[in-house]
Amino acid sequence: MRWYKGAILLTAISVLISSSVAGAQSRIGKTLDEIIDLANKEGQVRIATSWELENQPLFAKGFNQKYPKIKIELNRVTGIDTRERILNEAIAGIVESDIVNVSGELRQQYIKAGVMAGPLEWRKLFPSIKEIHFSPDGYFVLSAFSKYVLAYNPSLVPKEKVPKKWEDCLDPYWKGKFVTMVRPRTFTALYRAWGEEKLLAYARSLKANQPIWKSGQTAALTQTAAGEYPMVCGMAYHSIKGLQISDPKINLAMSIPSELPFHVGEALAVMKGAKHPNAAVLLAGWLLTAEGQKGYDLEGSSSPFVEGTATTKLLKETGAKPIWAGWEELKYEADVARKIVSAWGFPKAGK
Repeated sequence: MRWYKGAILLTAISVLISSSVAGAQSRIGKTLDEIIDLANKEGQVRIATSWELENQPLFAKGFNQKYPKIKIELNRVTGIDTRERILNEAIAGIVESDIVNVSGELRQQYIKAGVMAGPLEWRKLFPSIKEIHFSPDGYFVLSAFSKYVLAYNPSLVPKEKVPKKWEDCLDPYWKGKFVTMVRPRTFTALYRAWGEEKLLAYARSLKANQPIWKSGQTAALTQTAAGEYPMVCGMAYHSIKGLQISDPKINLAMSIPSELPFHVGEALAVMKGAKHPNAAVLLAGWLLTAEGQKGYDLEGSSSPFVEGTATTKLLKETGAKPIWAGWEELKYEADVARKIVSAWGFPKAGK
């Protein structure tokens, strides 16, 4: 039982350290002018997010032009495991990054653990930014969006058969030869616009058209580009964009559906105990400007609510209607996902 007692002691120490750090956290200015002054004195900011390394200079360039005294340092993290590590370290009083992109599955855990600064009055600090970018609880800033589209191999799909709306996936022409991802995130966002009855009826009809089920986005896209499949019904725009950037000659195209679903892509939170909290607040606000969104333009995840982004231009060019899942999506997404995959015959998926 010695190990057990040791674990209890370590947990108790961690809680005490966390409480100490929480009480000693650096002060955040009350006004934007005060935050700018304090941020300039801090001199740098460390952000933990999944920006591609080659895009970091673009993110940093515009920010440094506006705030030349503040240096951005990237701690690149991917996957939920890295965010869990950051959470556990913060609970133990170890805060390496000033601002963190918190995965949707972990946002409530971060709040309950008390490891974030705030709630902050983001709307008062950045009144020109649309309110939708700030979570109602005051902890998170929505700097990037995930959107879902249709992917296809242009060598295999005639122009007249290129799908233009979600209902096109139900065309008998595709029966048994198109791909759908087992994780139904493409369709959970449509819940807000369609409602449960229409969404589940669509899910059953999609199953009846005998899709080829896949779990890995990159593998599904690579196989489609190689000619193994002609079309993918539902794929993250940024995943397609990433492959097109890495291989401009890849035989892969995308079609923007008439109803374009959006999810929270990057939810940034300033950490309690951050060494440079004012610079973190300043960076978060700047990322929501047209200049700050240029890096996200490259990654295919810019905001549909910031004028001048590649996403707003895409919506204007295609006439697609944005379907925003909303900050409250976490309250219903898991339940909706279970119902969809149950309609597909996979009762254990999506849990």
